[in-house]
Amino acid sequence: MSTTESASPATAPEPIQEPAPKKSSIGKRILTYVVGLLVAVGAIYAFNYLSSDVAQAKAGDCAVITGTSTSPEYKPVDCGAAEANYVVAKAGGTSEVCGTDYDEYTQTQRRGPKTKLCLAPVLLEGKCYGDNVGGVGAKVVECTGSAAFKVTKVVKDAAAPQCPEAEEARSFPEAKIHYCVGAPA
Repeated sequence: MSTTESASPATAPEPIQEPAPKKSSIGKRILTYVVGLLVAVGAIYAFNYLSSDVAQAKAGDCAVITGTSTSPEYKPVDCGAAEANYVVAKAGGTSEVCGTDYDEYTQTQRRGPKTKLCLAPVLLEGKCYGDNVGGVGAKVVECTGSAAFKVTKVVKDAAAPQCPEAEEARSFPEAKIHYCVGAPA
């Protein structure tokens, strides 16, 4: 008995086709670049803001400002420090409006915050002050005829003092400092 076996032709398994890699659209690539650029710019701005003493200043802080009127240098100090020559009365953007007696310090960074400080001078009772030609703020001088004015009374954290008739009151209400000033004696 003969049996015939029929061989079926061997069938090769069909190859699995990998899906074609998805191509990102140009729009998605551009959006990715724009978002990356915005994150980088934001990081630079944040770094400049957080590393700027001027941008971090707030009302009530004290500082020593040196240099010239065209190139002043700002350094925060403790209000009890002997070298403190200004109190920050207001801090804000460059559109901030300061009063007439306030000095202004404006810092504009190319890549960072633009800040303006309204500053009240720290003057000492019994001292005479003169013009600081080319410098920043009033300069302590001898109480002679060349002095511009003498501080006769300093009042902090209170209402403006009643100054004698021959003296002038200089008030900096935002900084809570008031002075009576008169002619040097």
